[in-house]
Amino acid sequence: MSDNLALAVNMLSVLLGSSLLVAVVNNSRKASAEHKKLVAEASKSVLKRVEMYYRIRRRTKNVDDTIAIRNTFHQIQEENEYYKTLLISESKWHGERYVLYISAIQKLTADQTRDAWKQRPFGPDAEIKPEQRPNHQRINELSLQFAKDTRRLMNPVVRVFMRLRDSWPAKKVWKITVYEP
Repeated sequence: MSDNLALAVNMLSVLLGSSLLVAVVNNSRKASAEHKKLVAEASKSVLKRVEMYYRIRRRTKNVDDTIAIRNTFHQIQEENEYYKTLLISESKWHGERYVLYISAIQKLTADQTRDAWKQRPFGPDAEIKPEQRPNHQRINELSLQFAKDTRRLMNPVVRVFMRLRDSWPAKKVWKITVYEP
C-alpha cells in the first residue's frame, strides 16, 4: 500500500511540476510578446516626429491645419513621455536608450521641420526635394539600433552586460555614441 501511495505522490509531483513549468514558460512568452508590442508602439511614437515634416509641407492655408499640426506635436510629445516612463520602469538602461533615440530623431529632423514652415509652395501637391527631406538612412539606422537594444534587453545574459555597461561609472569612461545624429 505504501508503494502505491509513494507512486501516486510521485506521479502527482511530476504532474504539478510539469504544469508549473508550462505556466512559467507561457507567462514568459506572454510577457515577451507584450514587451515587444510596447517597444513597437514606442518606436512608432518616435517616428511620428519624422512624419511631421511631411504634414507641415502638405498643410493647406486653412488655420485648422496649423492647429491640427500643433496639436499633433503635443500628442507626440505626450506619447514619447508615456513610453519613456514605461520603458524606464522595466529597465533603466533601456529607458535611457529610448530617450537617446528620441533626442537623436529630434536633432536629426529639427532643421527640416523648422524649414518646412518657411518653404514655398506648400500644400497637398507641394514638391519635396530630396535634399530638403529628413535623412531617412540615418533614421533607419537609429531605429535598428533601438531594436538591437531591445533584443539585448530580452536576452538574460546580455541584459546583465548592458546594465553594467550603462551604469554611471561605465558611462563616464565609455560614452554611448550610437544614437548621435
